[in-house]
Amino acid sequence: RGKRITKPPIWLKDYVTSKSNAHTCSYSISNYVEYGHLSTGYQEYLIFFSAPTELKNFKEASQDQKWIEAMQQEVNALKQNQTWELVDLPKGKQAVGSK
Repeated sequence: RGKRITKPPIWLKDYVTSKSNAHTCSYSISNYVEYGHLSTGYQEYLIFFSAPTELKNFKEASQDQKWIEAMQQEVNALKQNQTWELVDLPKGKQAVGSK
């Protein structure tokens, strides 16, 4: 093999991967916990409980604290970057709807 230094693709930074973080932790849990010996059905069962649930509509989202915090961070970032300016709707005007 060549001597070129390789690094994982940049898009992997958005995901938790055991291989990319293994060198930073002396006692990584992935060294001690193994799911390969479990049946496929049981692995899927465990994933069902550990996977985040996707919110289906605004009513659900507006009651989810993590979603509320994420939206507040988004709006704050837009204000900080001066991307948008939030203003009151002029009298007699209606906001454009969206689906």
